[in-house]
Amino acid sequence: MPDAADTDTHAHPPSGTVDARQDGARERLLWMDVAVWRRARAHAADDALDLTPVLEALLDAYADGRVTVTPPAGRSLGPTRDGTARTGCRTGPLSHHVWSRADHRRATAGVKSMPVLCELLLGGYVDGHLTTTLTATGHVPRTHREDDAA
Repeated sequence: MPDAADTDTHAHPPSGTVDARQDGARERLLWMDVAVWRRARAHAADDALDLTPVLEALLDAYADGRVTVTPPAGRSLGPTRDGTARTGCRTGPLSHHVWSRADHRRATAGVKSMPVLCELLLGGYVDGHLTTTLTATGHVPRTHREDDAA
């Protein structure tokens, strides 16, 4: 059964996934292929993660030069690969510092926009070309999930 977000016009991750006060973090609205967004969100959930920290880790790796992307020739913010319109996908709070560094490298590399960069990074994550390693410092509280019960 699809969850409520999958029947919505917009794809939304859970709010409050990171401290919004940290480093001027704020939510971003990305006009991108919602199918890529939903597949990335499901992949992150399979790894017991929220999509926002995964996207932030991918942007950070890109900004540091640990990841490169090559947009397809003529890539624009037109229709998605299957011809559907792009949809606004709202992230949780992303670090301003990470976003700015990735945006600077994106502009230098000639990638059209941050939504295109995010779509390419998330597409690589979904396709298994990119993986993330998130390291928790300090105590991480356990949350109850249905699949934990047994």
